[in-house]
Amino acid sequence: MNVSARTSASLLALAAAVAPLLSAAQSPWPSHTVRIIATSPPGGSVDFLARALAEDFSRSFGAPFVVESRPGANGNIGVDLVVKAPPDGHILFVAPPGPFSINAQLMSFMPFNPAADIAPVAMLGVAPLLLVVHPSVPAKSLQELLAWLHGEGAHAHYASQAVASTGHLAMELLKSLAGVDAMHVPYKGSAAQATTDLLAGRVAMSFVNTSTTLQHVRDGRLRAIAVAELKRIDAAPEVPTLSESGLPGFEATSWVGMGARSGTSRDTVHRLNDRASRALARPEVARRMANLGIEARPMAPEQFAEFVRADALKWAEVIRRSGAKAE
Repeated sequence: MNVSARTSASLLALAAAVAPLLSAAQSPWPSHTVRIIATSPPGGSVDFLARALAEDFSRSFGAPFVVESRPGANGNIGVDLVVKAPPDGHILFVAPPGPFSINAQLMSFMPFNPAADIAPVAMLGVAPLLLVVHPSVPAKSLQELLAWLHGEGAHAHYASQAVASTGHLAMELLKSLAGVDAMHVPYKGSAAQATTDLLAGRVAMSFVNTSTTLQHVRDGRLRAIAVAELKRIDAAPEVPTLSESGLPGFEATSWVGMGARSGTSRDTVHRLNDRASRALARPEVARRMANLGIEARPMAPEQFAEFVRADALKWAEVIRRSGAKAE
């Protein structure tokens, strides 16, 4: 075989070896089933949003999107699956703030680095938090509650959905700013159990989602003290904000977002973001979100990434000042 023939044969062999790699790199997304990991237990807002997106995405993208429930460690268990998978957009997660912006600052061990390993894809919605007490607590305002905590309520217990949840940190922020104390009782991701114990008086108070609590307030089974927003909410305009009640600038909002592994293509991230905004605007999804007390807040991926960074900085300061730790 002459030199020219050998060169041609080598080039053909190289082309044959590279072709599959190029084909894989250029294959359309999604090319097979996409998994959406819901990082909170079934039945809550995270699970609902994950399933609403999976249904819409399956129709829109022409491939199956399936939801897997992987709760635990305030979202870390589910997200760890995603960040250890290939960055090809075929595994995503839906989670509250914990794994995005809180856990790394509160927990002594993290299986991944949120800033380096997560690609924020879409903000799905926010839910105002309401500070409520059991009727046995002799307080109808923030000032009365603080006075009680300084006195006979000094050893009171408060509930949160989980360690590192927004409700946990909101109460730690209140404790730090007001100079009061209360013992934390986390419920391992179960908002329903936390509410059950609050209604029974086994814990004195909690920061809770408005949608799951307002009916109990109106029935007289709980008492609303204040909203953790900078302005009053339409669902309960009679309830003052913590900011106007004596803690200026106090804000603690629960939210849910969708993420992927870092390195997922920009095109895939933007396609998911655009479709998520459209899915959340569907009338039937919007109605259910309203019933759950969730407000859609569409953001471009870059805006959402900046939001996550700002949220991490905010809670880092709260954690530093309060000394809060994951039990």
